[in-house]
Amino acid sequence: MSVNANTSGRADISSRDDVLRLVEAFYARAFADDLIGPIFTEVAHMDLAGHLPIMADFWQTVLFRAGLYKRNALQVHFDLDARQPLTAKHFDRWLHLWSATVDDLFSGEKAELAKVQAQRIAGSIHRRVTGRRASEYGTIAVRPDPPK
Repeated sequence: MSVNANTSGRADISSRDDVLRLVEAFYARAFADDLIGPIFTEVAHMDLAGHLPIMADFWQTVLFRAGLYKRNALQVHFDLDARQPLTAKHFDRWLHLWSATVDDLFSGEKAELAKVQAQRIAGSIHRRVTGRRASEYGTIAVRPDPPK
């Protein structure tokens, strides 16, 4: 565990070991979940032992700009969606489990960033797999110049 303790008594996320602890705990919950568990186990047939280092690379890159994740997360979700449509309920459950896991294990600036970034990522991927723009601000349009 990291040594950056705060008033909650839980440390912040500060190392790869912390990230691994987080993704291991999250995936234990996700695999056991009635709604999203089958997507991991029956649709994706995920090899958890092989997937955890990839997800640690992803979250280490998101939280610490480590530059370790080199895959296309969006394509993985497009492929999954083609086999099992991914709905708002799936993304909401994923986000709920992720945030609860972060809160149970960590507290601090990086822990909060992990939750904020997860919300952004889930929203963006959900919008993309449903054929919309990645940005939540996709409905903002450029206004024409006023007449002279």
